[in-house]
Amino acid sequence: MRQLPSAYLHDHVRLTSQPIERPADDRHLLATLEMLDAEHLLLFSSDYPHWDFDSPTQAFPKLPGALHERIFSENARAFYGLT
Repeated sequence: MRQLPSAYLHDHVRLTSQPIERPADDRHLLATLEMLDAEHLLLFSSDYPHWDFDSPTQAFPKLPGALHERIFSENARAFYGLT
């Protein structure tokens, strides 16, 4: 290997939010998102039209504006080279 394993993950893998289990304390989920580098690696995924899909308005606690934009739009656009 020429890089750390985390570098390969960052360059080639993205994670999606479905299924997401929200803990009772939203601070725990926010801390987990930070540890996972969700700002760069997480894409929103609803799993619609299945009955247990994650609503985009209820899947996450209130996210900081920039993080919300990254998860719900910018991360996918950047990874897939969309403008």
